[in-house]
Amino acid sequence: MTKYVADRFIIEFNKRQIAVDCVKIESANICDIDFSEYDVLGIAYPVHSFNAPEIAINFVKQLPKSNGMDTFIIHTAGEDSKINYASSDTLIKKLNKKGYNVFYNKLIEMPSNFIVKYDAAKVNSILDKATKNIPRITHDIMELTPCFMKKNLIAKVLAVIGKAEWFGARLLGKFFYTKSDCTRCGKCADNCPNQNIVMNEKAIDFMWRCGLCMRCAYQCPKNAIGIHQPFRFIRFDKWYDPEMFMRE
Repeated sequence: MTKYVADRFIIEFNKRQIAVDCVKIESANICDIDFSEYDVLGIAYPVHSFNAPEIAINFVKQLPKSNGMDTFIIHTAGEDSKINYASSDTLIKKLNKKGYNVFYNKLIEMPSNFIVKYDAAKVNSILDKATKNIPRITHDIMELTPCFMKKNLIAKVLAVIGKAEWFGARLLGKFFYTKSDCTRCGKCADNCPNQNIVMNEKAIDFMWRCGLCMRCAYQCPKNAIGIHQPFRFIRFDKWYDPEMFMRE
């Protein structure tokens, strides 16, 4: 879902003759990036348990110190609710401490991809709304227009409590398994941002580094990844048709 949003921001910036380099957080080699060549830094992430995922926090920890580089944050969630408005707090604090000037922090609603599955009509409605809003958001970012979401106490408390997910994800990841129809194509291991999936001669092992991004399950061509009890309420089979997200 976050990639869908990021791709459309790239399109909008390019339409305005703004050059953009986009890298995946897990594959970004900070030492190879010359930040002096850029005017603005943008970070996009999906909300995990009312927070930025741990991999996004670790990425910011690796960033070099800055002299006030303008920075914007885009985060996606299955619901545009105030309970998610504090998800960037830790990220912003770490960026500010390193000298980055976070001037824009915006949540974009996307179809839920965890436990709850929306019908096609709702998915298309949410995608249409996001796609229509991205040009305006792009303009505001280009103009360095400040944007911060109003957070209430509940959102702040949930963000603190939600950090427990960083450990919980590692534990839950050990409950994943591959079903008998697994073809050992290796796509799950290749797409895992935390290198949590190891293919051995006789089995596919899930280690202790899971970040709960669910790429392995959602992108498995055979829907061959399951989860043991007591977590079988988390459904992976027959998720959204990728064609729904292929639009201009």
